[in-house]
Amino acid sequence: MNHVTKGKAIIYLVAIFIAGAACGSIVGYTSGKQQAVSPARQKEMSERTLQRLQSRLNLTSDQLGKIKPIVDQNSAAMQLIHRESWQRVSETFKRMNAKLAVHLTDDQKLKLEAMENERCENVRKKCGSPRGNGDGGSSRDGRRTE
Repeated sequence: MNHVTKGKAIIYLVAIFIAGAACGSIVGYTSGKQQAVSPARQKEMSERTLQRLQSRLNLTSDQLGKIKPIVDQNSAAMQLIHRESWQRVSETFKRMNAKLAVHLTDDQKLKLEAMENERCENVRKKCGSPRGNGDGGSSRDGRRTE
C-alpha cells in the first residue's frame, strides 16, 4: 500500500469505529429506557393461564368450569407473593437508608430522601401501586412507598 492508501484506510477504520460506537450508544440508551414489563393483575393472569390451558390441552367447557376456580386461586396467591416481595424490598431499602443517614450531612440526607422518592416513583411507573398491602402504601410521614 502506498502512503495515501494507508491514510484512507485509517480514516475508514476510524469512521467505522465512530459509527459503531454511535449505533451502540443509541441501542443501549433505548434499551435502557424501556420500562420493565409490569406484573399482570390477578384477572389478567387468570385469563391468560386459562387461555393457554384451553389451547394446549383442548379442555372441554366442563373441565374449564372446574379448573377456573383453581387458576383464580393460584393467581390470587401469586399476587399476594408479589405484594409481600415488594414490601420486603421496601423495608430493606428503609433499613439501609437509616444506616446510611448516620454518616451523612443534613444536605446529603435530603438528597438521599429524594433518591428514595425517585426510586418509589419509578417502581410505581413500572409496576403500578401495590394493592392490599396492609398499610395503604404510605410511610409514617404520608409519602407513598414501594
